Amino acid sequence: MKINLKKYLKLYSLEDYLFDILGPQIKKRGYIKFDEFYRICMWKSSRQKPNYIKNKKIVKKITKNAFLEKNEKEKINILCSMKGVGIPTASAILTIVFPNKYAIIDIRCMEILLKLKLLKSKNISINTWIDYLGVVRFLAKENNTTPRNIDKALFAMHRELLDNNNFKNLYN
Repeated sequence: MKINLKKYLKLYSLEDYLFDILGPQIKKRGYIKFDEFYRICMWKSSRQKPNYIKNKKIVKKITKNAFLEKNEKEKINILCSMKGVGIPTASAILTIVFPNKYAIIDIRCMEILLKLKLLKSKNISINTWIDYLGVVRFLAKENNTTPRNIDKALFAMHRELLDNNNFKNLYN
């Protein structure tokens, strides 16, 4: 039996597939198709699965409008108008398509930035998103890298901190 080996090797690492293959295709096209939207959302958080499905007819229009929007607050608001899409998932959508400009907001990354005194709050809101984005973009510029690489590094720093604290929950 012959299998489509190339296809499945690409899909093996979903994160690599989303960032290396899907993101550039979406960026070039200017909007997200529903199956791509669903895959991205399920990668970020599967809890809202029933709500993601409710967006089938509006994903193309909403994502096209969001990608064209210049104002960062409006851009995130447009994406968050879809069922089940909160700021973390909206940030994942933007980051997959524009990794040189965006980073995924995540409580673990925010926890590290709080410890470094680079962020004032870990309550995810539009204003916190804008603050987070500013800090991550600053760190990306300082380190000659992308905002996406900064969010990956912050995530890894959090994991290292947990490892070094015998996996003590840092949120308490």
